[in-house]
Amino acid sequence: MSRKTVLVLGGGLGGLMAANHLRRLSSPELRLVVIEKKQTFSLCMSNLWIMTGERESPEEGERELSGLADLGIDFVHGDIEMIDPDTKSVRTTVGTLQGDYVVVALGAERNPQAVPGFAESALNLYEGRGAQDIRSALDGFNGGRIVVLVSRTPFSCPSAPYEAAFLIDSVLRKRGVRQQAEIAVYTPEDQPMPVAGPAVGSALVKMLEERGIEFHGEHIALKIDAASRRILFEIDETSFDLLVGVPAHTVPQAVRESRLADASGWVPVDPTTLQTRYSGVFAIGDVTAIRLPNGMFLPKAGVFADGQARVVAESIAAEIGGKGRARQFDGHGFCYIEIGGGMAAYGSGNFYGIPGPSVSLEPPSQRFRQEKEELERTVLALWR
Repeated sequence: MSRKTVLVLGGGLGGLMAANHLRRLSSPELRLVVIEKKQTFSLCMSNLWIMTGERESPEEGERELSGLADLGIDFVHGDIEMIDPDTKSVRTTVGTLQGDYVVVALGAERNPQAVPGFAESALNLYEGRGAQDIRSALDGFNGGRIVVLVSRTPFSCPSAPYEAAFLIDSVLRKRGVRQQAEIAVYTPEDQPMPVAGPAVGSALVKMLEERGIEFHGEHIALKIDAASRRILFEIDETSFDLLVGVPAHTVPQAVRESRLADASGWVPVDPTTLQTRYSGVFAIGDVTAIRLPNGMFLPKAGVFADGQARVVAESIAAEIGGKGRARQFDGHGFCYIEIGGGMAAYGSGNFYGIPGPSVSLEPPSQRFRQEKEELERTVLALWR
C-alpha cells in the first residue's frame, strides 16, 4: 500500500483537533500536513478575558504551530490560493501539495468592510488587538452609551456578543460607574442564540434585562457614521459613545472559488459524515453550512468543530486501515455563557433534534465558569 497523505486546511480548533486525533489513530506512515497562514493557534474565547483584564495579552492563549512537528504532523506556513476538490490538490503561496484526503477547516473570515463605517468606528471583539482596545476603553470610561453590535449573521460563537455585554456590565460595576452607562445589544437575530430555541433566548433576554442591558433584535446595520457616532439601521438609528462590534463573517476566498461552497455562501456537507460532494474531501467547523430539520443552520461554534473533527479523523483512519472506526456526528453541543462575577451559564442539547433542536440552559454558577477555564487549558495543553 502506498503512503497516504491527508491535507488539513486550517490551523484553528477544528483543523488541529482533526490532525491530532488522526495522528493518534493512524500509523506513522500516514503523512499529515496542516496548512495555515498564521504561525500561532489561539482560542477566540480568550478575547473576552483580555477584554476584562483577566488576561494581559493574546499571546498568553497562543501556541506556536511549529510545535506540531513534535506530534509527527507537518506544518506548512502559507496562504491557500486554490483548492481543487477533484484532484485533492492545494496551491499555496509556498507551493502546491497533493493529498489522498482533504479536510477543509478554514473557518470563517472576518469582513469589517461589509458594513460601511464599521472598521472606522467599532472595536472588534473578534480580534485580540480589538479586545485589548476594548479593555483600554472600559478602563477610561466614565459614562455614556455602549453598544454591542452584531453586524451580520451568521457569526462564530453565537454567545460571544451577549457575554461581552454581560462582562462590560460587570467591569463597569466593579469600577463604580455602571449607573453612568447605558448598555445595549443590537443584532439581526430575533432573539439571542435563536437556533437554541425560544426558551433559551427568552432566558438570556431576561438575564440582560435584570442587569439593565437593552436588547434590540431584528436590527440590520446599514452604515455607521464615525463622526456623529450613530448607527443607521433599516428601521431606525441609535447613538453610541463606545461601539463594540462583531464583524461580518464570510467564507474564505479560496473556498468560494473552489466549487465547494453553494448558494448559502458556505460549504454543504453530509450532516453525519461531514463529507462534501467530492469523495475524500471533508469540511468541518465554521466553513460549513449544515441545514437542520427546522430549516435553520447549525451554529458556528468551536464545540461542533471539535466533534466534527473527531468524526472525520476516525472515518479517515478506518478507511486507511488505522485504529479508528467510522462513526457519525450526532449534533450534540454545549456552550458556556459568561455573565460576570466569575459566573457562567451552561447551555447544552441535541441540535439535530426533530422537529428542531432540543436545548436547555442551566442557571449561572461558579462551577460552569471554572469548567470553561479548564476547557481552554485542556485544549491548549495539546500543543505546548
